Amino acid sequence: MEKALAFIKIELKALLREPVSIFFMVILPIILTVVFGGTFGDEMTPYGENVKGIDMVVPVNIVFLLANAGLMGIPITILELKEQGVLKRYSTYPINLRFYFLSLAFTFALVSLLSTFLFGALAFIRYNASFYMNFWECILFIFAYSWIILIFYSIGFLFALFIKSARTASIVTSGFFLAMIFTSGVALPLDSLPEYVQFVAKIFPMSHSIEFVQYLWISELSFNEHFAHIIYLLVAGIVMLIVLRSVKIRWD
Repeated sequence: MEKALAFIKIELKALLREPVSIFFMVILPIILTVVFGGTFGDEMTPYGENVKGIDMVVPVNIVFLLANAGLMGIPITILELKEQGVLKRYSTYPINLRFYFLSLAFTFALVSLLSTFLFGALAFIRYNASFYMNFWECILFIFAYSWIILIFYSIGFLFALFIKSARTASIVTSGFFLAMIFTSGVALPLDSLPEYVQFVAKIFPMSHSIEFVQYLWISELSFNEHFAHIIYLLVAGIVMLIVLRSVKIRWD
């Protein structure tokens, strides 16, 4: 526990000193909440009784935040440390690499939780968002939040393992992240996209995550209607766990 806290403290300080990371993880979700909340926050939606636009913005922001942290924050952070020789120095410490990965993931998750609290509080206080979930749905939401972290952070770790430089990782992860945004319904409604784009969207985890969290957030999640999203997320998380346990990694 002392080793974990030491690494978390180091990574937290490093993350807070990165203005770009803080912008995308904390400031940008707040900006999106203000923009979308001010634009159509009060408009009624067809998703459920008395469900307003702001009620659908919050879950989208949550998935956007977790995907951004996992796909762009984690791999770039790891590869920058690798290029600076920091990871090689860590190899002399009495810890293994997987332990460091877990500490780094916990650090990003902690900042993500703080960001979620900030833009969530803004949505409820400023734009009168409503809370729909009961006790068991809240428990399921906590599990879903953690499970989505597992999926996107694992993908980020795999990028870090198979990409050589931070510059290349920035290009690849940015392209992958933008591809998921434009095929997940965040930027454009999925129904308005060509069929082949909708097919590609079903391959990526973001569209499934958004659909699941949105309907859970407004207490309209149905196992029968959203079976495909539930199975996809469960399988994706299990596959990521298996892959990360199977791949051989070294400090260098």
